[in-house]
Amino acid sequence: MLNVLKQLQNEMTSKNDQIRAKATHQFREQLEQLDVNQEESEFLIEFFLHKLSDPQSLLDTTYILLKLSKSQKSINPTFIKMIQNKQIIIPSFSREARINFYQIFLNFPITFELASLILQSIIGEKDPRNILVAFQLCDAILQEKNIGSQYKREIFEFLDCYYPIEFNEKADPRFQIKKVEIEHILNKCLFSEVLLNESILLLQDKIVSAYDRAQGSALKSVMWIIKNQNKITITQIEEIFESIQKLAEQVIMDDDVIQLIPITLIEICNNESFKKVKAKIKTISLKTIEEIPATQQGFIYFNFLKLLVQNHEETIFQDIVQIFNKKFDTKNINVTQKRLENVISTIAEYKKYNRDFISELKNNQKSQLYDKLQQGINHKMQNVFILTLKCLADIMKYYIDQQQNLEIFLYNQINNRELLEQQCILDYFAKNGIVDIKQYQQLLNFWQENNQLLYDYSLTCSLYNIQDHFSQFTLNLINNQHLSIKSEQISALKGYLDNNTIPYQIRQNQAQLVINHIYNPLNKNRKNKLIKQFIQFILKQFAFSQNIIKDITLEYILNLEDEQLYYYIPLMDYDLNENLIQSILEMIYKQDFKQKDVQIINRRYIYKLIYSCLSKYQKELNLNFPSISQMEIFFNDYNLNQLQLYLIILRQQMMFNNEIVFEKLKELSQSHPQLIIQIIKHKEVENKPFLQKSIVEIIKQLNHKQTINYLINQIDEEFINDLANLELLQLIIEYFNDVKIDKLKQLALIVNWCPLLKLKVIDQLAKLETNDIKVLYTLINIVMNNYEEAKYNLDLYNTGINLFKRYLNYPKRVVRQAAQEAINEWCIVFFKGL
Repeated sequence: MLNVLKQLQNEMTSKNDQIRAKATHQFREQLEQLDVNQEESEFLIEFFLHKLSDPQSLLDTTYILLKLSKSQKSINPTFIKMIQNKQIIIPSFSREARINFYQIFLNFPITFELASLILQSIIGEKDPRNILVAFQLCDAILQEKNIGSQYKREIFEFLDCYYPIEFNEKADPRFQIKKVEIEHILNKCLFSEVLLNESILLLQDKIVSAYDRAQGSALKSVMWIIKNQNKITITQIEEIFESIQKLAEQVIMDDDVIQLIPITLIEICNNESFKKVKAKIKTISLKTIEEIPATQQGFIYFNFLKLLVQNHEETIFQDIVQIFNKKFDTKNINVTQKRLENVISTIAEYKKYNRDFISELKNNQKSQLYDKLQQGINHKMQNVFILTLKCLADIMKYYIDQQQNLEIFLYNQINNRELLEQQCILDYFAKNGIVDIKQYQQLLNFWQENNQLLYDYSLTCSLYNIQDHFSQFTLNLINNQHLSIKSEQISALKGYLDNNTIPYQIRQNQAQLVINHIYNPLNKNRKNKLIKQFIQFILKQFAFSQNIIKDITLEYILNLEDEQLYYYIPLMDYDLNENLIQSILEMIYKQDFKQKDVQIINRRYIYKLIYSCLSKYQKELNLNFPSISQMEIFFNDYNLNQLQLYLIILRQQMMFNNEIVFEKLKELSQSHPQLIIQIIKHKEVENKPFLQKSIVEIIKQLNHKQTINYLINQIDEEFINDLANLELLQLIIEYFNDVKIDKLKQLALIVNWCPLLKLKVIDQLAKLETNDIKVLYTLINIVMNNYEEAKYNLDLYNTGINLFKRYLNYPKRVVRQAAQEAINEWCIVFFKGL
């Protein structure tokens, strides 16, 4: 390397700025390729330290110093003196130069002298990429406890400025830094053993501050401390909890903070060292939901109690029920409702973790709970009645002796209640079953004549229990063309057929009944998406498809009405009989296709069915290509439905790379450009270069913008890896339109194309205008990833500047700021190149 330096010495000391910069860059490139011994390294460090005064080569010089320092055992004394004497002022350098210096510091063991230099150098750092390294340097100092203690005040004041960290990782993707990384290293420094006492006071202040981001960050820090800092004392945790208590009392609070408080409290409780604090938190939580349940504070503490249920040795149901039994019915209706909601929510939480809640209650508490709920069932307020009934639905299996009494009460009440309450009663029956089915039958008969709305709802919610009504309800639903079919009804039918408590044979018989009626040729049912989905569900659950398919012939299909064929299309997903396949092919290939066409003209679903059928067997067809020429007679009108059938034959032949096929496709794509979409991602083709070339030629001939935009939407990584070549990608880029496409997905893929398209990508993207901030940042990212190409290219430099300048007057400040930073960085890169 000394020889290299000797060769470049004259150029490095030239009065011409560009010559010096270029020579330094050449030395840097040589340094990457050669090893340097320690003696050479010391001499070179001395030389390049004095080149730091040359701004034209500063970045390359700092990189060289970083590279050389890695071969040294200790930091160079001249380097230390130059910083101490203000000959090197690191904060004044560019971002890249600063981070190189920070990396130099990280190469050496921390000493008092080095700690002093580090703290001088990182003052005022603003760039997130450099802040991350600055925190790492502080962490290195704090690891040496003796040194860290001496500089405790300076380090704390430096870190305090950044806490809580304000950094939006989505605002500028160029940084490629996760906020969680910076938060972790900042927490590690602030809550290290050396700074812990001071930082706990800072943490308490941030928890009770009026700034929601500070509150949220402080709560996250509490969780970090509990997991990572075992030096924290019970007293300090108690002080932190007192601050969280004050925070929970605040009336105005951000939603994220409201969610974080219970999670933070549960983290404290999960630590075995803080059992005393845990007992205190639980006591205060129960007291809060007893005294002020219908408040934000009550909501926070109740959410904490629900989280306790995850821990299986914790019991809270008994406590919740005691509060409920003691203070259920109050003058404040909101409080009454909240107490009911708390019981219901606690039961739901226990069920989520498969825990038995009722066993926590003593007999007198269990009896008292039911008595209190009886008060709720007689309450005048609708919400109280509904909540009480919902609660009873969850617990009635524990009160078997009371089920019939409650059912009689509900039978007597149901026709006197509002519709919402009536539906709630029916939901109760659906969940708990019906004791007196005869009386329920009487209700059904009454509603069928007097209340169709309630009758429909009763069948829907009670199908699980009333098997006798399933058949009747199903037939009415499918046969009655005027009946409005609802998704809830179809869901109920699915639920019945999927209910394992009902014997499989019974469910299969009921499903067979449905299938028989749907596929009855005499059934004039109109097409309905919900019924079609229901068919797909039944065919998946039960093995009916083969029984239906084996009886299907072409004549049978052609004699069905088009609306009926709608329900046969789902069958095409299953195995088809060979006779049907063969008869369809014969119909297409033989001269009598024209005559058959009389029967199928203007019948959309017959084409869809045949198309689905042939698509299923496409790989196995192995058709003789000359047969296509016979077909062409029948495609002179280019009816699109017929073309779909034609396309299947073409796609099948593509597997053999038949050039005649592509000639046909070129011809067809002129009048029907959408057909090209169906072959663009054909995966079975063996000769992919042949397909690529053909696609490019077809697209060139198309000049059909709508189709090109559709193609762009189809692009994914698999397409790029399997089919894309340079010419095809360039062609698609030319038609790139950010209004028509999925912006972020395709733009991200273009970044991957950059190594292929290089400068042409930037030049093309510079023509784009977008109002989407995410798209703008992606554009900037693409251009900056290629800045090396711009160093010596004036046209590209101007292109990049023009791309950024249009956003300097953008309404959003963050966009203007990003554009200005991009211009600054772009200029620096270009002028360094000069």
